[in-house]
Amino acid sequence: MRVLKILLPLVVVAVGVATFVGFKATAPAPEPLRPQNRAPVVAVQVVEKITASPTLGILGQVETPAVSVLTAAVEADVLTVQVLEGDAVARGAEMIGLDDTDTVLQILQRQAELAEIEALMESDRIQFEADESALETEQSLLALAHKAVARAERLARLEVGSEAALDQALRDEQNQRLAVTRRLQSIDDFPSRQLQLQARHDRAAAALRQAERARERTRITAPFSGRIVDVMVSPGDRVSPGSQLIQLYDESQLELRVQVPSGHVAALRQALDGGGQVRATVGSGGDGAPIELVLHRLSANVVAGQGGIDAFFRAHRGNLPVLGDTVAVQMELPPIENVVVLSPDSLYGRERVYQVEDGVLQSRAVRRLGQIGDPRGRQMVIVSGDGFQSGDWILSSRLPQAVNGLKVRIAP
Repeated sequence: MRVLKILLPLVVVAVGVATFVGFKATAPAPEPLRPQNRAPVVAVQVVEKITASPTLGILGQVETPAVSVLTAAVEADVLTVQVLEGDAVARGAEMIGLDDTDTVLQILQRQAELAEIEALMESDRIQFEADESALETEQSLLALAHKAVARAERLARLEVGSEAALDQALRDEQNQRLAVTRRLQSIDDFPSRQLQLQARHDRAAAALRQAERARERTRITAPFSGRIVDVMVSPGDRVSPGSQLIQLYDESQLELRVQVPSGHVAALRQALDGGGQVRATVGSGGDGAPIELVLHRLSANVVAGQGGIDAFFRAHRGNLPVLGDTVAVQMELPPIENVVVLSPDSLYGRERVYQVEDGVLQSRAVRRLGQIGDPRGRQMVIVSGDGFQSGDWILSSRLPQAVNGLKVRIAP
């Protein structure tokens, strides 16, 4: 009984294996699978040559030609610093205050020098008026001396007067003549003396004005409305002439520098020379709307190693970001004739598309000119229409196996 329990499962397994082998041996052989080369179904776009204004996506950096570094004009101590880096300031606002004690003392000294010279000029005018009044008296005395000499000579001829009296009369006449000459010389020299004193007066007045300007420069004010870039001093610092105090830039002069590829430079320069406007947009401003830019000028030279020329845009609506910021720019190029607008899926690489001719793909090299938005907001690619005819079919599907000569079927 125990042997039967052991042999019965073995017999069942043996029968099952034998049955499986028999079925496999008598089953018909399967037919081999045959590969089927079915052409892929693709979408195409019909070529239509148009005139369009492409947009060029490039990066730009915010710059400004109006960056000022204010320096000290006098040697003084820093008393107050009223601004910090990043603050906005209005034109004429005081930013830094310097100690003006030394400049006040210089002003007092120059004022004293000027007052002294003015007093000398007034004294000389009074002397001139006195000389003119005294000249008449001196001339009268000279006439009397001349008569005395004549009388002494007459008495000497009559042997009534002495030789000593005649000599004395002659001496008196000569002395009086010298007095008249000196008086005339003093009167004649009055204009020259006044010119000398006036020159000293002008120098003293200039020195006084210089001292007053030095005092004015102890108040460091904003030369224009702008924003602070850096503050180089703190209260208590000692500065000398030429020491850098503060750096700021004019926000109204902010501009965006972008590098335009060489292929578009001629069109931009032609648009500027013809009085046209080249526009661009950047992101969005504070109100959520894009910042509108207008081309202001093109660089006058090409920097070695660059593949284009620098263009400078200024804000037409909205405000540019802070100085030094790098932003994405969408520049609207002047209209170009004979171009084709394609979907991004049509491009393989940057400069290759596939034209469908008689159900076969033919590779075509194209020149990419920019991009443009379609009515549904999609970004389309603009390429040169050279080499295409209106009505040609361009592959607009993404085919991983796309190669030159591949057969395809066009979707309805």
